[in-house]
Amino acid sequence: MAEVHWRELKREVVDSGLCTGCAACVMACPRDVLGYGDDYFPVQIGEGMAHDQCVIGDRGCDICTRACPRFRDWESDLDEALFGRVRERDEVYGQVRSILLVRATDAGVAEVGQDGGLVSALLVWGLQTGRIDGALSSVIVDGGRGPFDAEPALVTTREQVLATAGSRYTYSANPLAMAQAEEEKLKQLALVGMSCQASINGSLPARKVNKYDRKIALTIGLLCSKTFTYEGQKQVLADHDIDITDVVKINIKGRYQVWTGDGGYHEIPLKLFHPHTREGCKLCPDFAAQHADISTGGIGADDNWTLTLIRTARGEEWMKGLIDAGLIEARPGEDDQVAMSLLTKLSTISRKRWPGDALPTRAGLPGLLPIVT
Repeated sequence: MAEVHWRELKREVVDSGLCTGCAACVMACPRDVLGYGDDYFPVQIGEGMAHDQCVIGDRGCDICTRACPRFRDWESDLDEALFGRVRERDEVYGQVRSILLVRATDAGVAEVGQDGGLVSALLVWGLQTGRIDGALSSVIVDGGRGPFDAEPALVTTREQVLATAGSRYTYSANPLAMAQAEEEKLKQLALVGMSCQASINGSLPARKVNKYDRKIALTIGLLCSKTFTYEGQKQVLADHDIDITDVVKINIKGRYQVWTGDGGYHEIPLKLFHPHTREGCKLCPDFAAQHADISTGGIGADDNWTLTLIRTARGEEWMKGLIDAGLIEARPGEDDQVAMSLLTKLSTISRKRWPGDALPTRAGLPGLLPIVT
């Protein structure tokens, strides 16, 4: 890829609408000439350079294009790196070793975790056993917008893991927390991120971005259809006589669920929020975090269990470690046909988003395998 750099990435991915805002290019840029804008997209910040210019790239640096999990022949590149083969056309939610329903046995973890609390259990166990020094995650910040303001965060203790547990429905580019991890000279990290961010798990080894590939010890991908803008959510809530500043918790289970500070609970049709989808989500084809080590989400009939897709050998090793330690209980994913049906349905819908006129790959074929319906 030596012949391409930021110029091609900007034109082919960012300007075309394929960019999800995962921030992999910003994280990996060795000269820090890429920044992250308020609109959740990468921008050129190098002094004296135009928005699509990079003089460092002109000299041969192509790391931003190699880190990007949506550049050129991305799906087959990432599949080959992680699984040794390109996915079959009917593998709509990606390649898996096993699918389980999981919940944490630690009451403290289960109480604050989303659904079954698996993500928190994985991070706590990883920190306590020395498998990781920290995790790239997100935290709700006190910006006067309640649970709608999230930013990247580095967590290094059990207390911090539990304090940052729960789902977000506004966007946070978690890989940007790598900057703090580097300042603290941490060597082994877990990455927790939505589907687009979890794809970094494949792009780093596929394109040999070795510095960061060596640092990521586990990638946990969160099943994700889309995120919504703050302004859009505020508008819909106001239309239902709910002040967004009164909201203390939200969840999405086929409907938009809202809890308010006065103890109130409200449900709003999810379709009302769709017009307020974040731009970076509109063409994303990956609901199921197909290139994570472990993909997980609460989409089943029982809110107390997490549907979990174990995809890689190291993901399998971590899950076995938690089971052997008695920190989680697990049963076959097929026990919850609601979850399995939704996994297939939502993955299929997401894959249809990828535009048919996306830039051809080196083989002259679309960058995304078509689905079988």
